[in-house]
Amino acid sequence: MGYSNLMDMHIHSDNSHDADHSVTLLCEKAVAKGLKAIAVTDHCDCIGYKSVKQDIICRQSAFEVKKAQMIFKGQIEVICGIELGSPARNLEAVDDVLKNGFDFVLASVHRIKGKKVSFGHYDFSRETNRPEYLIPRYLDEILETVQWNGFDSLAHLTYPFRYYPAELLADFKLEDYQEKIDAILKTLAKNGKALEINTACEPFEMGGKNYNFHPDIEIVKRFRELGGEYITVGSDAHQSSRVGDRVDLAYDMARLAGFECVTVYKNRKPMQISIY
Repeated sequence: MGYSNLMDMHIHSDNSHDADHSVTLLCEKAVAKGLKAIAVTDHCDCIGYKSVKQDIICRQSAFEVKKAQMIFKGQIEVICGIELGSPARNLEAVDDVLKNGFDFVLASVHRIKGKKVSFGHYDFSRETNRPEYLIPRYLDEILETVQWNGFDSLAHLTYPFRYYPAELLADFKLEDYQEKIDAILKTLAKNGKALEINTACEPFEMGGKNYNFHPDIEIVKRFRELGGEYITVGSDAHQSSRVGDRVDLAYDMARLAGFECVTVYKNRKPMQISIY
């Protein structure tokens, strides 16, 4: 289905340590692709906040986005966002970074307590890194994050599944942890927070399931069943060529899950935009 109001609420500029292109180039690509709005949401890892100069990086990101808002006015809505990594573990850092006046705050967990690196760098040959050991701990940290409640949308709920080898997931059933997932979704719904559909993985078969987005459609449906009102959609692009990738498929997923709108944020306030 074609959409005239595609918006990408999760994009990284070269102010993020793992991204390649400037805010200006991201905006140019988004305009060329016909997007109506983007949110630049550079990384802010709240663990070791000042020791890795995240405070400086966040200020720079906000400055560049606000400059782009003027340059691209009338062409595309550019939203000043931030992705807070493990915010509940360093509330002092959160207070400091949010002084920059961000319109939109994503919350995420990339590494769990006791680990020095993110899931993308784990040695999955080690028995202690198997999903049955780490996924419950990850979900517990996500629940702590959503209970903290100082954000707007929860990013890529099933993030670890980007990295686990298929053979380790063959016998793993996320449904075994439905109680933990429901606790997360109920808390989001109760507090009026959004759940993100993150499209950074490879495309899925719409008719034959295997969606591969994070989270998948069953969790998005469950969020709706539990009273979830807000959905954001983001490509998690780290290169300009990926801006807006598969956002249209995420809109399809949202519709199938029972949502009629996607959400954008201005001054930390949700604004519902019809999918149709």
